[in-house]
Amino acid sequence: MKLSPPKIESLAEQLLDALADIDGVLFRGDDSALRIAINKIITDELMVEERLDAEVHKMLHAYKYEITMGRMNYDDLYRKMRNKLIIERRIVL
Repeated sequence: MKLSPPKIESLAEQLLDALADIDGVLFRGDDSALRIAINKIITDELMVEERLDAEVHKMLHAYKYEITMGRMNYDDLYRKMRNKLIIERRIVL
């Protein structure tokens, strides 16, 4: 994950504080439950990219022979496959 758990916690707290400062925003839960929910949402969104990267690496394993023989470039294939999946799945990173 690109952000450490303490950084995600800090971002969740900052977001909660920013929302609390907006007139007309009322919370239905207590601050700690909301902070935990925000933390989970941020973590889940960050994991989307990691799962995508792991899937692309697994897919490219099928081309291992061609890559080691120099017929294909791993970095180019990785970028193309990743971009293709992002477009097909409409993933926002």
